[in-house]
Amino acid sequence: MLKKKGNRKYMTTRNQYKAVKKYDHGQFDEFCTRIYTEGFADGKNSVQGADLQEVMKAIKTVKGIGDKRLAQIEAAVSVLLEDKDETED
Repeated sequence: MLKKKGNRKYMTTRNQYKAVKKYDHGQFDEFCTRIYTEGFADGKNSVQGADLQEVMKAIKTVKGIGDKRLAQIEAAVSVLLEDKDETED
């Protein structure tokens, strides 16, 4: 596939460029899908996750958010994060 350069950018070789020019529609779709998938994975891996407790501390600083509303928000967000963790495994 594509080679990564030192600064994490992808470099297309001359051979890859020539091969892509000869692809039919299906091969080109697969090529583009691989590029997209690798880019998506790189983007996802570059984002640091947030700890639920840190998020709740930040929300608690918002004026008008009391303990009752904070508990409701925490319950909704924790369910969302649990669903996301289960699909990644």
